[in-house]
Amino acid sequence: MSQELFKAIQQHDTAQVKALLTRGANPNEAQQEWPGLLPLQVAIHALAHGGELAVLLALLEHGADVNAWDSERDRTPLLEAVCENQTAAVELLLKAGAEPNVRSSEGDTPLRACAEVGNVAMATLLLDAGATRTLNDWGGLTGCTALGIAISRLDLPMMRLLLDAGADPEATDDDRQPTRDRLPPRDESDAPIWDAAFKMLGGTKGGPP
Repeated sequence: MSQELFKAIQQHDTAQVKALLTRGANPNEAQQEWPGLLPLQVAIHALAHGGELAVLLALLEHGADVNAWDSERDRTPLLEAVCENQTAAVELLLKAGAEPNVRSSEGDTPLRACAEVGNVAMATLLLDAGATRTLNDWGGLTGCTALGIAISRLDLPMMRLLLDAGADPEATDDDRQPTRDRLPPRDESDAPIWDAAFKMLGGTKGGPP
């Protein structure tokens, strides 16, 4: 029955998903065709192609583990939703008890993944749910903190949000350098934004080049 469930999710057949769950389909059994993804994660992927949040709700109501890892222990549903930039799904999962401070197999956290996509509304949801615990942690492929990622992208709204939440520009990353050092070289094409970021960080020794 599990394969029928995945098929119904992928076909965006909400009624069939609910019927299968009522008949006993397991909402926590990983699919083999996808690399070990759970029904919740497949449903999150489906949102970008016409899927409905009602499917996630149905899975949760029938016992889907909101904090379960895929078979590769790479992502939880929340990490999946953040990486897919699905704000509504993130809000739903957090309300259902999703842990906002999990770490993927590569060391990513929801907050750092959120900084990568630059979604301030989603980052606000994560911080309100307790993601401040990993606010200054570094990890993932970039080796940055969430603030370091925002700085490297010159993402002023995200920088402001993280700084207001207590992010420390002096916190070190995997290179043992202060997070503020992730500020890229100043370029005339983005000079006003660079200057604003520099000011937001309180400046550095020697001032701008």
